[in-house]
Amino acid sequence: MVKIAMVGCGGMGNYHAKQLLQIPGTKIQAAVDIVPNRAEKLAQAVGCQVFTDYHHALDSVDAVWVCTPPDSHLDITVTSLEAGKHVFCEKPMALSLDEADGMIDAANRNQRLLGIGYCLRFSPWAQMCKEIVWRGDIGEITLAWIARMSPIPPTPWLKSQEVSGGMLTEQTTHNLDWLRYVVGDVIEATAFTKTALPDVDISDNVVGLLKFAQGAIGQIMASWSSRASWIESGLVGTEGVLRTGQGGAITVHTQGGEPVIYHPEDLDMYLEQDRIFIEAIKEGDTFPLDPREARESLAVSLALLEAARTGRAVTL
Repeated sequence: MVKIAMVGCGGMGNYHAKQLLQIPGTKIQAAVDIVPNRAEKLAQAVGCQVFTDYHHALDSVDAVWVCTPPDSHLDITVTSLEAGKHVFCEKPMALSLDEADGMIDAANRNQRLLGIGYCLRFSPWAQMCKEIVWRGDIGEITLAWIARMSPIPPTPWLKSQEVSGGMLTEQTTHNLDWLRYVVGDVIEATAFTKTALPDVDISDNVVGLLKFAQGAIGQIMASWSSRASWIESGLVGTEGVLRTGQGGAITVHTQGGEPVIYHPEDLDMYLEQDRIFIEAIKEGDTFPLDPREARESLAVSLALLEAARTGRAVTL
């Protein structure tokens, strides 16, 4: 039985709890939140102890799920790893590369698993996109793009750069991670940002340009001040084009042929991600998403922000 402390009982904490309850051999032992009624509500739903300080929960668990705002990830993760606990931490893993390195070092030093919540990698959609590219259906990738537009989510701390890291680091990091997963490492970033909302201190609009190690170029456009919501992703290759959203159908166009539409399996990527992490704990195995991969996706977000701040391209 893998006993878990859920640290952070807001939206993501409750969502992960829902998934973990479906995984055999798993028990949520502790609900932890600095707001007592949030912890109490989750505890009532799953039947566990309530804590307002995560330190007090560590002795009774095997693993910790960190679902708090990003500015607290370093402290909770490192302390839990030093206490001998496995840690699954929601993305972004941290707010700086130094913090990310500290988390990875703590996991290695204590020989414990550290998983980071890049859930798209566990979706059949992302895996199918990668398979299409890697088997050469559209040839060598020359251009990639993402457009992610929406109003800002209602969570208040997302408006704070100091707490959340901003739109690029906290949410659009998923899309940057998808690009890295499918196309490969990013080696250079340039960006322009703008703040449109009146009550935030983050960049809520961004246009970024990317150069990939394998030679492709890319663009990412994102907004949290949009009145409509949509996500579009695409890849141009020497032999064809892949167009998709984020999940759902994937359309491949090749010269002289009819478009081919793929329909990936509809699988709960959060459940799959949590299930695989639990299995890795039970089997003493590795988690397929190395935290160094999460660090590199964070590095792209930070490079774009730095490029926008300085007006100069940033090399990764």
